[in-house]
Amino acid sequence: MKLTDEERQIVVGLQMEKAHRFLEQAEEMCKQQYWDIASNRYYYACYHAVQALLIKNELVAHTHDGLLTLFGLHFVKAGKVEPKLGAFLSRMEQLREKGDYNCYYAITEEEIKTITEPTKELIQKVEELLKE
Repeated sequence: MKLTDEERQIVVGLQMEKAHRFLEQAEEMCKQQYWDIASNRYYYACYHAVQALLIKNELVAHTHDGLLTLFGLHFVKAGKVEPKLGAFLSRMEQLREKGDYNCYYAITEEEIKTITEPTKELIQKVEELLKE
């Protein structure tokens, strides 16, 4: 489906609202020490921010892998986003998947401490790119 510029702007705004809402939820889950849920919310905060960036640039990802591929190709390899943030997003997707689906694996507070600031950094970078 082709979006008009106005529709695209609205959808981008909605994606960023969701990214910020999920970031708040992640921080609340950390206060309650629900590390698996916090990991999920941190990942989806990044996911929705990156979706906003893709939509603004008329790129469509139908899967999580597709999102990672398009982000890497159009923003990391293009030099618009630092490679460390591209690697971080991939790591976040893997961590979220392990936390959501692997009954033998429990995400720890220590792991969460390593993703909090990079999540905020990624969202901030997306916001900068959305203003261009």
